[in-house]
Amino acid sequence: MRSTLTFLAALGVVLAAPATIDYARAKRFWSFRPIEVRAVPAVRDTAWGASPIDRFLLHKLEAKGLKPAPAADRATLLRRITFDVIGLPPTPAELDAFLADRSPQAYERVVDRLLASPHYGERWARHWLDLVRFAETDGHEFDNDKPDMWRYRDYVVRAFNEDLAYPQFVREHIAGDLLPQPRRSRDGSFLESPLATAFYWLGENKNSPVDSVESIAERVDSQIDVFGKAFLGLTVACARCHDHKFDPIATADYYSLAGYFHSVRRGQKAVEGQAPRNESGVQFGGLTWTVAGPAFALHQGRLTSGNVSPVRQGVTYSNIFPLTKRYVHLRVAGSAKIRLVVDEFPLNPFTSGTPDFKWFTYDTLMYAQHPAYVSLVDQDPTGHITLAEVILTDEAKPPVREKETDLAAGNTAETCPEPMLTLVPVDDVVADTRVHVRGSHKNLGDTTPRRFLPVIAGLDQPAISQGSGRLELAQRLTDDANPFLARVMVNRLWQHHFGRGIVNTPDNFGLTGEPPTHPELLDWLANEFRASGWSIKHMHRLMLLTNAYRMSSAGNPAAQDVDPANKLLHRFPVQRLDAESIRDGLLAVSGSLDRKMAGPSVPVYVSPFMDGDPRGKPKSGPIDGQNRRSLYVNVRRNYLADSLTIFDYPQPISTLGKRNVSVVPAQALFLMNNEFVRQQASRWAQRIGAVSPLRPVQVKQMYREAFSRPPTAAELSAAQSFLRTQPLENYAHALMQTAEFLFIR
Repeated sequence: MRSTLTFLAALGVVLAAPATIDYARAKRFWSFRPIEVRAVPAVRDTAWGASPIDRFLLHKLEAKGLKPAPAADRATLLRRITFDVIGLPPTPAELDAFLADRSPQAYERVVDRLLASPHYGERWARHWLDLVRFAETDGHEFDNDKPDMWRYRDYVVRAFNEDLAYPQFVREHIAGDLLPQPRRSRDGSFLESPLATAFYWLGENKNSPVDSVESIAERVDSQIDVFGKAFLGLTVACARCHDHKFDPIATADYYSLAGYFHSVRRGQKAVEGQAPRNESGVQFGGLTWTVAGPAFALHQGRLTSGNVSPVRQGVTYSNIFPLTKRYVHLRVAGSAKIRLVVDEFPLNPFTSGTPDFKWFTYDTLMYAQHPAYVSLVDQDPTGHITLAEVILTDEAKPPVREKETDLAAGNTAETCPEPMLTLVPVDDVVADTRVHVRGSHKNLGDTTPRRFLPVIAGLDQPAISQGSGRLELAQRLTDDANPFLARVMVNRLWQHHFGRGIVNTPDNFGLTGEPPTHPELLDWLANEFRASGWSIKHMHRLMLLTNAYRMSSAGNPAAQDVDPANKLLHRFPVQRLDAESIRDGLLAVSGSLDRKMAGPSVPVYVSPFMDGDPRGKPKSGPIDGQNRRSLYVNVRRNYLADSLTIFDYPQPISTLGKRNVSVVPAQALFLMNNEFVRQQASRWAQRIGAVSPLRPVQVKQMYREAFSRPPTAAELSAAQSFLRTQPLENYAHALMQTAEFLFIR
């Protein structure tokens, strides 16, 4: 520990109590400094170093006496870039077209074609989903569904395809429901911006926690952890129990951020139509109600949803109120879900299913004075619900009322269109947060005003003007003075293209992270990102058109001795495909892949070998996932698809900017024995066999589809020998298990 502190002191970083942290001195560390305008260095090999990126790389190689690897062959390059940009193998037709195009612009046209593909958004959305620990269920015991979370996934796909400016993308995540001019979809039919805020609710969630206040603190801690790592590359959550041991982030700074997240609760918002109805202020039963969707309205003195329309109706929820009385009685008729939510957790949801009014009672003895609200969800395609009374009382029995029949609002399909709902943060529990001494919610210290990290935004920040302050937080986070926003994002793009980030700890730009291998290049890229209008596609294009990206992966013994970890990028790294690309590649070569985009997720296939709490076990989907891309398979925390987890698909716990890559015997056994893999091999063989009865033609076609190259004479001879005694299905299965199928060079 002493040597670590000595090292940090040498950097000019003061590790001290909040009152004595010298933020100005802390900014001497490389990642806290402003982004500098870097001059492109001179190089000897000006032909190879034609682009600025190549010159930055070549400058360091030449300083070590190294030369970059030669260019990769065109077929290898096409397979590499196609998997990289869209996550799928190139088709034989695409291979033929590229090999036949001998113009100097042939490769550039491939780059532009792939970046324009709608499948680009699918590929790069999945990278982003790793950062926000995307899942569609809560986990814990019952693994309850998160409503309509697939809409967030599709929002991210569209944002990447439309090349949304990165600061706008970030602002929409933090405060998309509060933006004065929210962004609409391309066709104008719905609001895009609020969809991003569903990311607040992607974390794990306990079912009926024993200590609800503690559970809320855990929820906020997860949100801060993701916020800090995904947007800033900083481990802010390390300051929950004490001042950060290494970075200039005090415990008070943590709880200043926590105030933003404690100031919201989960709600739903309608985003469809020219004027989505999301009304607040409907007074009924002594409470103020928010209507999400067009269905609920006051009708004959009662809060009523529409009927007869064969659509999903909508949601309404009350303001938060303290439980000053023991019992909450609700008189309801119709068909809908009724919830009393205490400390963000629903108590025993009821389902109303009768046309006559009926009392539903909640005993809140354990939750005296806790904050609560009432939620009604009408999801019956032909039904409706009417809330006649809400009573808070110490009387265990509700009052007797004369029997009556439900009153429906009488909406029709024309007046009650299907609402498009999304989860959003609701700003109605606004308050600054007190420090939790040593992280304990039972030991409270001083109140900390809401503000962004002082080491980035300074100590003199304006007070929050209204609500939770999320809009101000979004503005401070995306301010040009914040050096992390651009640096962290361009480093993530670089890592996915070159296999290793310039900073090899993409979620940790702090003192315990790895320093950049090419700091001048990182700042040049960050400046270029900002100058381009924060265009992600522009940055892709710059990186993909370099000679560095087009290098061969063949090793040079001399270079390997000098740069064994390939930190200087003297060759292109060999990389194993990620889990989704392996599964999608199997579907693609078999001819089964359904390229349909968007929409509700496909139920996950639950194999007999998948363990999990039986109380949350879902009904199994088809083994082939309806032939959809892996992106569209339902992400259930307790039942992740085994065809993905075997190849290091991440557990959705926290930000994961860099996946593990393992090569273990279980993967080989999976490819040999798994019924999904064998199913795809059979389909591939059937399709190939139907095209041609000639074995040499079949083998050549399969090599082109699987490896983007023809077989060698030796490979063709070996295949013909194998096929004399084995069916084509077994040969297809063998090709799917090869290293060449699983890796890109």
